[in-house]
Amino acid sequence: MKLTIEQFILLENYYLRHFPPHIPDEILQDYKTILEYKDIIKYTKPEKRILNYLLDTAIKKINNNQRFQRITFIKLIRWQWEKAFIDNVISDKLFFIFKSLITEVNETISWSLSVIIKDIELSQNNIEWLIDNYAISEHIRNRLLRYPKPNKAITIWCKERLQRKDLDERLSELIGLSLNFNIKFTHKDKTSLIWGIYYSKLSDNLKKELLLKHLTTDNFEELIKICERSNFIDIISQLYNDLDISSTL
Repeated sequence: MKLTIEQFILLENYYLRHFPPHIPDEILQDYKTILEYKDIIKYTKPEKRILNYLLDTAIKKINNNQRFQRITFIKLIRWQWEKAFIDNVISDKLFFIFKSLITEVNETISWSLSVIIKDIELSQNNIEWLIDNYAISEHIRNRLLRYPKPNKAITIWCKERLQRKDLDERLSELIGLSLNFNIKFTHKDKTSLIWGIYYSKLSDNLKKELLLKHLTTDNFEELIKICERSNFIDIISQLYNDLDISSTL
């Protein structure tokens, strides 16, 4: 079978993804050779060794105030990123790149930068940096509001935002952060409250209990959406079976 060039490239990319060649350290230690072999690096199976080389090269360029192909490197880092690779050292490296570039790049690169630190635990110093700079970028706010585990410093920041009402467009997420350390927290906006329960890091059983506790006729439809999204089909069943149809028709 004769393939077109495009078909061959497609096949080669997928082959490399599943049967990766060994990429010598010499290639990964040099900025120019990384760019030369970027397609192979992109499609090869993620490897912690490769990720570290990419991070170190990008950090070196940033520290030396040297120009480099930012979007190419961030994409390569995303391709080589795996949750299993993340330790304290790699977390700090990823965050350094994020904080160094987040205010200097366009929206496309900003989004990619935000993704590389999404759902990873950060040092307390790095969390404090996010808090100090939350007003600068939506991506910084996202990393605070969607931080993967309860954090007291973030919750204190959240309390200040609720008091000052300067992030009302993210009310549900702020409520979720508040609930992480205070399940008795409530809010007059009952629809935002149940979405806050959804965004919280509470256990599923506790979420179910709170959803039923704060159910009203006004937020009923939203609660059903939350149950569908969270696979809380037992709540849907309970509501349906407890329903007095004669009083609703």
